[in-house]
Amino acid sequence: MVKVVSDSILCIKYSMNDLPELGRALAALRKARKMTQKELAALSGLGQSTLARFETGGVAEFGSRKLLRLLEVLGHEMSFTPTRQGFTLDDALAERQAEAANALQRSPAEAPRRSQQR
Repeated sequence: MVKVVSDSILCIKYSMNDLPELGRALAALRKARKMTQKELAALSGLGQSTLARFETGGVAEFGSRKLLRLLEVLGHEMSFTPTRQGFTLDDALAERQAEAANALQRSPAEAPRRSQQR
């Protein structure tokens, strides 16, 4: 989401879970500033093709120094917020334990067949 608060203040709120989403968020910031990839790349010391690949999700890795420099040129900084409560490791463990208990409940009927096959 891009929100222009005033001529000099721009707010972008993105929920970013992967590198391509981060690239798209940066592209939105750049476009809101009415900058071309070439301009932003030159001001941040990157190649235009590197910036283009980042914005379109074409990179597997992107260094933190590059990202912070791009944000600095765009007049932004990075901040962190807690994520919504989602599926946790405790949830995964409970799910696995339930599956194991269900398998044990089914296995007595199957046990004689298994032992005969061995």
